[in-house]
Amino acid sequence: MLAAFVLGAATLAAHPEIEEALTRLNAAIAAQPANAELYLQRGELYSRHEDWVSAEANFLLAAELSPRLPRLAQARGALELSAGRPQDAVALLDTALALDPTDAAALVLRARAHRALKAHAAALADLDTAIAQLAQPPPELFIERAALLPPAEAIRGLDEGIARLGPVVTLHLRAVALEESLGRVDAAAARFLHLAATSERPEGWHKRRGDLLARAGRKADARTAYAAALAAIAALPPWLRTSPDTARLTAELTDQAAARP
Repeated sequence: MLAAFVLGAATLAAHPEIEEALTRLNAAIAAQPANAELYLQRGELYSRHEDWVSAEANFLLAAELSPRLPRLAQARGALELSAGRPQDAVALLDTALALDPTDAAALVLRARAHRALKAHAAALADLDTAIAQLAQPPPELFIERAALLPPAEAIRGLDEGIARLGPVVTLHLRAVALEESLGRVDAAAARFLHLAATSERPEGWHKRRGDLLARAGRKADARTAYAAALAAIAALPPWLRTSPDTARLTAELTDQAAARP
C-alpha cells in the first residue's frame, strides 16, 4: 500500500486547507486498505481542489477494488469533463446512468459533456430529464438549457423555471435579454416591472426598464420609468435616500427624466 500512501500525501503541502481532511482519510485508509469508498472520497477531495492527477489515481484504486461502487463512475466522468476530455466523460457517465438512471447529477454532467462535443440534442434531452427529476432544480440548469434553444423556446423554458422556483432574478434577466433580442420590448419591460413590484429596492429595476425603453427609441416611456425610479427613491428612509450610491443614482435619474428628444 506504499503507492496509496504516496497518492494520499503527494499534494498535501500544495493544499494546506485540506490537510485535516486528507489526514483523516489517510488514517482511515491505513486501517481499511481495501475500502474502495475511502479512495473515492479522497479522489473527490482532490477533485474539489483541482488536483486532477491525484484524483484520477485515487479513483482508479477505487475502481480496482469495487468497479460498480456507487458514485464512482459519476465522479470519474466529472473528472474527465473537468480535464477537457468530454468523450471519455460521456462513456463514464453512460455507465453511471446505467447503474442509476435517476442520477440527476450524472445527467447534468453528461449534458455538459454532450454540449462540449456539440451534440446539442443529446445535451438538451439530458437537461430536460434532470430538470424533470429534480424537485428544486437550481436556476442555472434552466439557463444552461436556454442556451441550447432558439430564443422563443428558451424564454418558455425560463418561464417554466420561474413558475417552479419563483421570481428568480437570473432567470428574469436572461429572459429580458432574449425578449429584447426578439424585439419584444414591452414583454421585457414588463419583466422589469414585475421585479420592481417584488423588490424591496425597486428603483434599480425601474431604471433598467428606462434604459431598455431608451435603447428601443421610446424616450417618453423611458422618462416615465426614470420618474418611477425617482419616486421609489423618495419613498426610502432618509439614511438610504442620502447614501452616496443613492445620491449618485438620483442625480443620474434626474438628468434622464428631464431629458428631451
